[in-house]
Amino acid sequence: MADLFMGLTGLAWGLAGLMVAIVPAVALVWARRILLDPWPRFWFGQMILLVGLLLMIGTTGLTAFWLWALCGALATIKACLLLGAPALWREQVLGWLNKWPPWLFRVGGTLDLALAVGLAADLILHG
Repeated sequence: MADLFMGLTGLAWGLAGLMVAIVPAVALVWARRILLDPWPRFWFGQMILLVGLLLMIGTTGLTAFWLWALCGALATIKACLLLGAPALWREQVLGWLNKWPPWLFRVGGTLDLALAVGLAADLILHG
């Protein structure tokens, strides 16, 4: 069951990375909605928290455990910041993201896609 959930996590992670790599403006729309609207922020934060914890716990048998544990720890920290940050800080982060050039979003999306493919390959080969 854990492998199925990890596979679905990798699929969603890869699709999000592919979307941001192809259309970088989507990242700003997602960020604006998640950072400013409390209802999507709560559910997205809970989802990231769950995925982060499962990456840290559920990938112990994989070859690159340290990489997935690090990704899980970063996701957990990101979720805690997203859920507990004051409104002023979230608005500053959104202002900072608005100044980023599109190629930086493309690099981030490509990195997400590469990590998702790596997770899927690790699950298939060693999971």
